[in-house]
Formats: sequence, structure tokens, C-alpha cells
Amino acid sequence: MMKKLILFCFLCLFGQHLRAQIDPIYSLYRFNPQVFSPTFVGSAEQTEFTVMNRQQWMGVEGAPKTLGFTARTKWGKQKGLGVIGLMDEAGPMKTMQIGADFAYEIQLSKTWNLTGGIRAGLGNMALNFTGIRVPQAGDEAFLSDRSTGLQVNTGWGLHLEHEKGTFVTISQPRMFRYDFGAAGVAFKDNPTFFTMLGTNWVLSDHVVLRPSALIRFTADVPLSYDVNVVASINKRLDAGLSYRKSDSVGFRLGIQATTGIYIGYVYELPISSISQMSNQTHELALRFAFKKHQSPQ
Repeated sequence: MMKKLILFCFLCLFGQHLRAQIDPIYSLYRFNPQVFSPTFVGSAEQTEFTVMNRQQWMGVEGAPKTLGFTARTKWGKQKGLGVIGLMDEAGPMKTMQIGADFAYEIQLSKTWNLTGGIRAGLGNMALNFTGIRVPQAGDEAFLSDRSTGLQVNTGWGLHLEHEKGTFVTISQPRMFRYDFGAAGVAFKDNPTFFTMLGTNWVLSDHVVLRPSALIRFTADVPLSYDVNVVASINKRLDAGLSYRKSDSVGFRLGIQATTGIYIGYVYELPISSISQMSNQTHELALRFAFKKHQSPQ
């Protein structure tokens, strides 16, 4: 099973002339949008710390795993500061990213605000080729491991939002490609552009419906998108459904456990060919908020 999964991941990630979408998949994107755009670091009045863990295709060795941490705080009336750290593993590939975020908001009209954000950080990719068993021994491409070493990277984002909660965001959280130098002549990593949009529909004094979508654009990789609908009940309980194009369906729960602690959880069922190997993915996030309380998005 391990050999099959490693080969599967490798072909998915590096097939078609070794072109790939490397950035991690994350279902709770509206709960913690800072992962994809630095523009959100000043969007909450309180200081927030969020940790998240995604275990994809549970029960299969070598399956993708993502561990992340973000922190954000408002600075004055129009600025925000934040930090982010991500570790992602899929088959023979491991990536690490750390960064610092800055955002600045301007008021376009009485009802619309525009926020711009930038990210500066470091990243590393490592490929454990020696751990892969290939049908034909002695292939030079698999005789040694590879690593880019720590490389400087940067990102950006723009966020337009109405006072009632309708918004659209475009971003590129990682602009530069991972570079293996002369050892990576056959490798082409294409950074991803993200578009996020959503709104809030107030159904009653107790229920708010929050539909949203996240679209990923990567050169030479098929378009990918998530659609998410969450009902927020009494600002204490969230429940919803999600769909990822040709990949999975998911069920989300969230609870405001205390004034400063929010717990989010997603259970996904794969609908692609990987469903023959595993039938579940789990994603868990914890957010710790300080100062003035604000209900989660």
C-alpha cells in the first residue's frame, strides 16, 4: 500500500513534465483566510492565534498531511500585522513556509472598503527520492534526495468588502517558484493564484447563512475550486457542507466553546479514484482570541 500511494502521489504531483500545484489544500479557508491572503491580518478587532491540522486519506501510509499556525492583530484603525507557518507532506515531498504579513485598509465609500496586503518569508522543499521503490532499479533520478534549501519568497493580496459582509479577494501567497538549481532542470513548480468570494445572508435573528467559494488558478494544472455553505446559529454553532471539484464532499461543524476559543472541524469523503484506498479526511482547527469578541466568519 505504501509503495502504491507514493507512486500515486508522485505521478499526481509531478506528472506531465513535472508540473505541479504545490500549495496545500485547506477546507476551512473562510474560518482562517490568512492562509491564502495577507489582507485578513487586520480584519478582526481582537488578536487571534489559530492552529490547524489536516490529515488527508486517513489509514493510508504516506498520505498528505498539513500542519499550520497563524497569528494576526489589528494595528491602529487601518493596519494589521500577522505571522504564518505551514508544514506540508505528500508522499516523497515535504514543504515548509514561514512568513510575516502586513495589511492596510482604505475606505472607498460609506459601504465599501479595500485592503491590500503583502507577505515576506522563507520556504523550503525537499524530495525524498531515495525512499521511493521504482520498478527499474538504478534510475539516476531516484538515486539521491533533493532540497531547495531556505529560499526567500513573497506574496500579495487585495480584498474588497461591503459593510454587510459581501467580499471578493484575489491573492498569490507565494510568488516565487521552488528552485532546485541544476538538479531540478525537469521540475517546474507553478505558484497558485487564489480568488475567494462570499457573502452573509441573514435569515433570522438567530441564523446567518454564509456561502463562499475558493478558486485556484495554476498554470498547466486543471482549475480547482471549493464551494462552502455554512449556517451560523446564535453565533455559537456552525454547521455546513462543502464540495471540492471532482475530489471530495465535506461536512463542517464549529462551536464557540468559550468567549475566546473556537473549534472548527471538517470531515471529507473523497469522490475521486483515491476513494478506492481511503474514505475519509479530517481537518481540525482551534482559534484563540483575545480582547473584544467577534463571531467567526
